[in-house]
This record gives sequence, structure tokens and C-alpha cells, in this order.
Amino acid sequence: MSIQLSKTNLAFVSALITLTPLAAKSKITQKPNVIFIFSDQHNANVFGFQGHADVRTPNLDAMAKGGVVFNRAYCQNAISAPSRMSLFTGLYPRTIGAMDNAPLTTKSIIEAVSLQAAYQANGYATYAFGKRHLDEGADKGWTQHQSHIAKESPENNYIKWIEEQGFADAFGEDWAAEFGKYPPGNSKENTKYPTANMGTRTTRLPANLTMEAYSTQLTLDVIRKHKKTGEPFFCFTSFYRPHQPYNPLPEYLKMYDRTKWGKGTLYND
Repeated sequence: MSIQLSKTNLAFVSALITLTPLAAKSKITQKPNVIFIFSDQHNANVFGFQGHADVRTPNLDAMAKGGVVFNRAYCQNAISAPSRMSLFTGLYPRTIGAMDNAPLTTKSIIEAVSLQAAYQANGYATYAFGKRHLDEGADKGWTQHQSHIAKESPENNYIKWIEEQGFADAFGEDWAAEFGKYPPGNSKENTKYPTANMGTRTTRLPANLTMEAYSTQLTLDVIRKHKKTGEPFFCFTSFYRPHQPYNPLPEYLKMYDRTKWGKGTLYND
């Protein structure tokens, strides 16, 4: 297993995991399966393995220890959509005309060939689970996609799924911590609910029903499926956090004694 963990102080941190083929009986030419783990708006210093004084990231620390950490790999833009589309097309934001998060319809992005499309052209099944925030050519080439955002995957998304589980209100309250209303796609869409200080509200969702759990479970389903079929796959596993709104599980919040937090590592405290 090899892991590439890109470092950025601007927008997000991503991890690329290359797995060996899962099925010994496969008649398909041996190709590595690829899981692209992506955390949104994640400061690259906020990891245990990077020496952060407070944060605990045991699983990511283990991945870093068992793989390769790139400390000089940077995002191409500090804003979400330009950075993501640059990453998935291999083109600079200025080349595709991506300056902000507004929908992009430039000729260059329409004609762009995405990472997943390249995999698909080489015999891979391609999956995206979680928020994508991609436009036009950058978002083409998925065999299956299920987003956290309703408009990105209208037929099958987290908003629809969490409501089916009976927790539409619990998630609506989480979402409202930043936006002051329930999310698009919810049956109570735009229902007003108070915002929270710094966009932070402890979630009422069970641990297995969070946006993070949703992306994780769908990815595990793909791994199990392809273990049986032997078909190679590329999976973009996108975690919405640590992007706001901040909705920690109570048990995770209790892991930190906030009264002892200092000024941070910048001040050696």
C-alpha cells in the first residue's frame, strides 16, 4: 500500500491510497485499485503526525507512518471549486477560468478530461461519494456518484438518505449552525433554525449516520463488491469536514479539554 498525503495551508488535504488488486481469481489484467481520500478545508498542520499540540488523528497518523508524506505539495487555489477542478483536470485555475465558486462554463473546462474519465477510459469503474464541487468536464466520467449535496446527485444523495433514516431534523439543525436554515433537498428545505456561534453545534446524529459515515460506508461497499468481481476501481471518498458547519459527535468533543488549550504551536504553547 502506498499513500500520498498532500500538504497545504490553504484549502484542503487529500490522501491517495493505492490498493493491490482485490480478487485473486480475476481474469482482468492486474491493475491497482485507487481510493482517493479527501478532507475539505483541512489545514495541513492539523495532524498528530505533523506535531500539532492538541489534535488527535490516530488513523491518519498510521497512514502517514505507513506511506509517504509530501510536505511541499500545494493546492493551486485557496478557494474550493477552483482548487478541486484544478486537481481533477490537471489544469491551472487560470487556464480553466476558475476564479471563485460560481458555476463554471468556460470552453476549457467543458473540454477538460477529468481524472476519473481517464481511469474510466482505461477499464476502471469510477465512484464519487461525498461533496464534489466540480463543473462540466471536471465532473464527467463517474460510474456512480452520491453526494452530500442534493443538487450534485439529485437521484441519490445524503440529504435524501438521512431523511429516509428519520433524521432530517437532526441534520437540518447541524446544517443551520452555519446557514440558519435546513439544507436544499430536505423536505423542510429553508426551514429557519438558529445559527450557532462560529458555525458550531454538537450533532444529534448517531455516529453511523453522519456525512463522514455515509462516504465511508459507500466506499466499503465498493471494496467488497470489487473484491468479488475483480474489476479495477477508482473511488473518490470525499469527507465534508473539517469544513464548516462544525458538528462534532459528543464523544469526540469530550476528548478535548478546551480549558487547557493555549495559543497554539505558533507560540510554542
